[in-house]
Amino acid sequence: MDTVLKNQLNQVFYPESVAVVGVSERLDNAGTLLLRSLLDMGFSGPLYPVNPRHDELLGLTCYPTIGAIEKPPDLVVVSVPPAAAPGVIAECVAAGVTACVLNTAGFSETGTSEGAACEQRVLEAIGGSSLRLVGPNCLGIYSSGGGLALFAGMRPAQGRVSFISQSGSLASMLYLLGAERGIMFSKMASSGNELDLNCADFLEYFAEDEETEIIAAYLEQVRDPRRFLDTAVRIKGRKPILVWKAGSTEEGRRAAASHTGAIAGNSEIWDAVVRQAGLVVVDDLADMVDTLSAFYHLRRPRGRRVCVISPPGGVAVNSADSAEKNGLLMPRLCPDTIGRLAEVLPEVGTSFSNPVDMGFGAVIPGKLGKVIEIAASDPEVDILLVVAGAPAYREGDPGLIKMHSAEIAAAFDSIDKPLIVVGIPSGLAFPLVSELSWKGMPCYLSPNAAFKALSLYLTYHGL
Repeated sequence: MDTVLKNQLNQVFYPESVAVVGVSERLDNAGTLLLRSLLDMGFSGPLYPVNPRHDELLGLTCYPTIGAIEKPPDLVVVSVPPAAAPGVIAECVAAGVTACVLNTAGFSETGTSEGAACEQRVLEAIGGSSLRLVGPNCLGIYSSGGGLALFAGMRPAQGRVSFISQSGSLASMLYLLGAERGIMFSKMASSGNELDLNCADFLEYFAEDEETEIIAAYLEQVRDPRRFLDTAVRIKGRKPILVWKAGSTEEGRRAAASHTGAIAGNSEIWDAVVRQAGLVVVDDLADMVDTLSAFYHLRRPRGRRVCVISPPGGVAVNSADSAEKNGLLMPRLCPDTIGRLAEVLPEVGTSFSNPVDMGFGAVIPGKLGKVIEIAASDPEVDILLVVAGAPAYREGDPGLIKMHSAEIAAAFDSIDKPLIVVGIPSGLAFPLVSELSWKGMPCYLSPNAAFKALSLYLTYHGL
């Protein structure tokens, strides 16, 4: 990676001081919300609110201009109306600021000549200076180690994923959904219209970042495709890149143009990029979270052979269909394994081959944990998929979700093979999914979602 670009992005993600231009006393003011997010993150350096109409905001001294601050801040967040943005950027250049986030919307994405002209004036304000710009039309930067956040309430975490998003709302939503599934982020770049810094810049940076093990991206347009592809090819097999590419249809391209001003590229060219770079393609937000869960939590298995364990028989059959559709193998269990299962489960209403249909044996405390341990010992099995929940109710535990969750967690600690959990598609399963995800198991609400994510994971790893 170019040393100059690396140093510039280090300053974006790890600034020692931050100014926020456009703060006010209004609770819904974007600049004030971003300032509050820095306080919530515990940003350790100096913070400078900028607004000539205030002397103090949120307990911090407020400055009339960027130039009035004693030393140029490492990073300036600009949250002013679009017409005022070029002037503020010019002021930052004059003061010697070298990194800005322009989170204001109302530029080329509007499709108007006024918006495009305002964006051009921002470019002219940057001129030939050394200032690097994130945005406009973005939420900016989340950096766990740098103490930066996209919105109030975010916290530092020892995350392993970095996310590039040309949508600010999707970045914030992925953070929240990831937290439910035990997926934590090291960095996020909400890049918006990418007037200056673009997704190829951030991909290069994350490719070499020691705190980033998995890269995810939501893209509407790749503005520097050659460099993006070269970087993706260079790290192929070293760091997975999960990409949700929008704008593959005519309506999608129209929506992308009005969202970030993007001109979505030719789908055939994008398909070629995917093949050459080994990108992991996801279809939507839920698919991104599901696939990230597999890459984040799953122990790498020896192969594609899956044993399904299910209390409900219908879900067991559905799991077998989903496994085959997604290219997974479901071997018959060894005779010794079948014999041991027969000692644990009832003889009637069960099946001991694969899938393992536990029938009413699932309502007996301790049975699910024993079945998991027995199936995990089978040499023909590489991965276990366990369905949690049964048509039963006991002492405030509808569906026996709590009982099964505890047994799955205990069994997971005692086996040496990867384990995936599927909960019933109900609000009853949400606590189970979150709890077990935080214990290191990828969890899903349908067999098909689980097997699709698993297939992508295995294909990436050449299994």
